[in-house]
Amino acid sequence: MALLQIDDLQKVFYTPDGNVSNVIYVPELTLEWGESLVLDGPSGCGKTTILHLISGLLKADSGSIEFDGRQLLELDATQRAQWRSRNIGYILQKLNLLEELTVLENVLLPLCWQAEAVDMEGFKARAKELLQQVGLENKLQMLPTYLSIGEQQRVAVVRALLQRPPLVLADEPTASLDKANGEKVLELLQQLCKLNNTALLISTHDESIKARFAKRYNIRSGCYE
Repeated sequence: MALLQIDDLQKVFYTPDGNVSNVIYVPELTLEWGESLVLDGPSGCGKTTILHLISGLLKADSGSIEFDGRQLLELDATQRAQWRSRNIGYILQKLNLLEELTVLENVLLPLCWQAEAVDMEGFKARAKELLQQVGLENKLQMLPTYLSIGEQQRVAVVRALLQRPPLVLADEPTASLDKANGEKVLELLQQLCKLNNTALLISTHDESIKARFAKRYNIRSGCYE
């Protein structure tokens, strides 16, 4: 069974006066456990929207999203939030690190949304291990404002992988970085996903980043490349 199976997924957006402004449609998309896939297409084609639909931040108007055999469109908003906290690691274009929290506290923040009790000490140990792997072991107690953009992005990567989610969604994860730092962060993300058998679905405009992936899904054509 595939980790993620999408069929005939559609989301329609309307103008304030009721006219259709945009339609996002995915005829079929499959992602296996541990697989990596790039969402390809020009700006405005719906890459971010598709990631939001998969994560449950947006709800589709029609179609099917099955995750490990579970139909996600049947979940209400509360159920989607609980499911997302357990199964999805999300790296957004805006890193969303809280300036008043330390590096370690930012990494542990998603645990606050868990409905059930968690092993906080165990997660602290894993957070420290991951931060060591990305070269931030000496900056656990620093605030994000004292980190470089590349270091902040590494914190976001660690936060996404903290709970060993089956799937990481990365929306333009290198957009705010220069070429050298972008390649370092992406290499790190791919290594950590491979190590944890985590599937990775990434959107990017960067052709050099796309070239690092064996498989692409073109949103405009609705097929693999």
